[in-house]
Amino acid sequence: MAIYQFRLNLIPQKGVINEFGFIPNKLNINIQERNEHYYLEEDKLLDSTDFFTDALTVKFWDSVEILPTEIIYYINKLFPRKPLESRSDYYYWKHYKKEVDTSIDHDALLLLSRENGKIKELHFRADLRENGLEFLNNFIDITKKYNCLLMDLHGNLVTPEQEQVYKLMKLSNSYKFLTDPENFLHSLNEDDKVLNLG
Repeated sequence: MAIYQFRLNLIPQKGVINEFGFIPNKLNINIQERNEHYYLEEDKLLDSTDFFTDALTVKFWDSVEILPTEIIYYINKLFPRKPLESRSDYYYWKHYKKEVDTSIDHDALLLLSRENGKIKELHFRADLRENGLEFLNNFIDITKKYNCLLMDLHGNLVTPEQEQVYKLMKLSNSYKFLTDPENFLHSLNEDDKVLNLG
């Protein structure tokens, strides 16, 4: 993922309410534990009783009646070409767009459950260097159309209102890097020092 890309997951509001009984401001995502689990699984060091759960593993889409083909249709409209990769349970779109001296980079991913054909995961990454943030705003519209919420990589949940999404965007590493790259990189170095000191 490019540092310029702001990633958001679409999660159906009904699925969140069915899971928790209300809409929390934040869901649990543990990136470090998720990565450790992934590598242990890759190395075949997990047995069948070892599993990992967080907000990205909850089956929020199972309780809603949304046709994946409909959402695929609207996502296709945001890209000049059909999905870069697609098969029965996986769709991946990518587009580079030339803007002045910059190559803007957007993408989206949709995974379907092999068990029931429903959406398993849907996320997009918007390049924050794009003038007017057109791609991000178009995805906000898709989110509204399907009564979904947007979640960042820290688990923060927001409604698909431009003001809310932009507030969340300003908390992202992508935005911090774009607005003050030197300070952002310095803060990473400080974090690394703290981690190395234990």
